Amino acid sequence: MISPPTTAVPWRETIERHVREIARYDHSVAVPNLGTLFHDDPNTAIGQAQRHLAEIYGVPFAYPSTNGTSMLNVLALMTVAWPGDTVLIQRDAHVSVFAPLIHLGLRPVYVAPRYVPEIGVPLGITPAQLRQSLRDHPEVRAIFLTYPNYFGIATDLHGCAAVGREYGVPLIVDAAHGAHLAFHPDLPTPAERTGAAIVMQSTHKTCGALGQSSVALFNDASLVDRFYEMVNHLGFVSTSFSSVILMSLFQSVLALQERGHAAIAARLAMVAWAREAINAIDGLRCFGPEMYQEGFVAFDPLRITVNVAHLGCTGFAVEQALYHAGHYPEFATLDNILLLATLGTEWEEIEHLVDSLRAIAAAPRATRPAAALPFPTQPRHVMDPRAVFFSKHRRRLSADKAVGKVSAETIATYPPGAAVIVAGEEVTAEIVTFLRAVRREGGVLKGASDADLATMIVLGDE
Repeated sequence: MISPPTTAVPWRETIERHVREIARYDHSVAVPNLGTLFHDDPNTAIGQAQRHLAEIYGVPFAYPSTNGTSMLNVLALMTVAWPGDTVLIQRDAHVSVFAPLIHLGLRPVYVAPRYVPEIGVPLGITPAQLRQSLRDHPEVRAIFLTYPNYFGIATDLHGCAAVGREYGVPLIVDAAHGAHLAFHPDLPTPAERTGAAIVMQSTHKTCGALGQSSVALFNDASLVDRFYEMVNHLGFVSTSFSSVILMSLFQSVLALQERGHAAIAARLAMVAWAREAINAIDGLRCFGPEMYQEGFVAFDPLRITVNVAHLGCTGFAVEQALYHAGHYPEFATLDNILLLATLGTEWEEIEHLVDSLRAIAAAPRATRPAAALPFPTQPRHVMDPRAVFFSKHRRRLSADKAVGKVSAETIATYPPGAAVIVAGEEVTAEIVTFLRAVRREGGVLKGASDADLATMIVLGDE
């Protein structure tokens, strides 16, 4: 990990000068003095700022993005895979990973993290799981994992990267929620320090930058040229990229490098107190390192997951109650609510949150389903996503009649955006029941053509 500096970084004035220069010009790729996101030029403002980013994160190369991590996920996987390749994907990866499957006709092999009913969340992929999947599928040409997951759970990514190297398969990591990990030693090892080939991070999620600011960090510099081919020729990156977003990205990372250690330390003290206080409330549970096990070897405590299953209400109900109390959770599930301690969180907010949870627990709403629904079993793969996406034989049926058919939709519960069913998989009654329950209780079904799942689009002739 990068240690906090004892003095100001020597190139602060340099990067600030570049940021000011970026701000002077139009956003267009046609301004030579600005630089561009379409090729690497160290003599421009953007090029110099890229080098400072790489230095901060300790990698050979960094690519800043104003299109968010979703687009970087697509570009990164397409950089290491070729049409028709087989790729190994963590099953609860963000749904953006399914776009390159459609673009390149990639064949997916899924590896599913273990779900722990006790805390109502999935863990990470273990090196043993990864090795077994590569043994079973020697045709795999790329690995795509998430680290840490939305709940702050970090697996042994060092071990996973070592397995990838053992089999000669590059590891791509969606570290959207780990852009801040490099700035305090008590946080999990940042993904870019584990040997992964490319790591994508959302600076807008945990570093205080504007929305859609993200960065791809390269440990394998040999992939940079191919990556730029994707950027230049596939039309995914606007030539009118936002200089405002770029400025916020550079400034937020620089601020973390200089002051992040103290800021994070203060928030770690807050969440340690909050976790202990929440666990003292009858009916609530807030897990932490005491739950370490395979697939869960480190933890970002700035993510406060509160399990409400024993209150007699859902996470969605508690989320609504917290809204009325002036708090804005990151998201809810049937079992949990997730709250984030950000760099701007103060003690009074943490104390008020605990008081609010205490009041909610004292008078819970009896709105929980009679029986908790486990996350559905991964459905049977029938066709690859590209074939389904471009099929002319699609029709809409009631969701009940869609059971047993091949789904033409990829549907995720959002947040966090993990797919419950992917286009090309068989619709099951278990999946329909689960998705309807999530929707009924207040969740969003991302990708569903019918928001309430009364109907689904499936493959098949009339």
